[in-house]
Amino acid sequence: MYRNIMVPVDGSPFSREALLHGVRIAGQCRAKLHLVRVATTTVMSSLEAPSPVADTSGNHRARELADMYQIANECRGSSTVTVTASLLEGPICDALEGYIARHRIDLVIMRSHARHGLARAWFGSVADKLIRNTGVPVLVVRPPSLATGLENGFRFKRILVPLDGSPLAEKSLHAAIELARLDGAVITLMRVVPSSRDLPTEMRSPRGPASDRAVTQAESYLRSLHPALSEPGLEFLPKVVIADDVATAILDTADSHEIDLIAIATHGRGAVGRAAAGSVADRLLRESAISTVVVHPQLLVANAEPAATLAAEPSFAI
Repeated sequence: MYRNIMVPVDGSPFSREALLHGVRIAGQCRAKLHLVRVATTTVMSSLEAPSPVADTSGNHRARELADMYQIANECRGSSTVTVTASLLEGPICDALEGYIARHRIDLVIMRSHARHGLARAWFGSVADKLIRNTGVPVLVVRPPSLATGLENGFRFKRILVPLDGSPLAEKSLHAAIELARLDGAVITLMRVVPSSRDLPTEMRSPRGPASDRAVTQAESYLRSLHPALSEPGLEFLPKVVIADDVATAILDTADSHEIDLIAIATHGRGAVGRAAAGSVADRLLRESAISTVVVHPQLLVANAEPAATLAAEPSFAI
């Protein structure tokens, strides 16, 4: 269960979406909600700035601080959540990472910004650095579609967890289960099998152009998870998809199954590694219209507190 949830805010309408989820999840977990803003210049005064720096103007800093207090008071007035508001200084990623470490933040909630130009590049770099350098799950929220919004409000009722059978990303499933417990969500466990159109007909799966053996192994793998994951109130559904493009398969499945949240892990490679390997998590963050929670499993394991965890958790490290 989450204890300390951080929501970076910048005074823009975008961060209000993350605040709504932050107040909701903190209330359900009885967690402390940390609202954090990094002081900026009057010229670069929003999260869409590519490189914010500390402001030397007392008036501007006072306005930013007053805005933080107002937002915190609004959160307190509409919930019973304990809320703190902090105005930080310094390079934005360094400031946020330092705050996460000092206050033992175990979930970061951010709202995606514009999808083009500097705003897109800046958002991707900040989310990417927080994921790679802290190991804390980062939940990137998007507005719900009209259908899911009318049905679910701000709740996550259908969660998709892509898996590849490797041990690297165990905590992607752990993060999904933590959020599913709060809303009673159904979790779909997804395995992507690459297509093999050159196989002889007798070796092909009845489900499509892929090895029958590979599809059968994928189905068995997903079924094998149920004993380790089963608990009252949670429902798990298996889903095997034949595709060559993993990211596109995940996005298509999420769309066709009206998924509210995708939970996925990343290797946390740097820019060169991502360019060479093609980060599925990075593509989902940038292309998905659905909220996404991303974790760095290796850092999570290194920083984890000794506590009871899942007996056997699968992973999808990308």
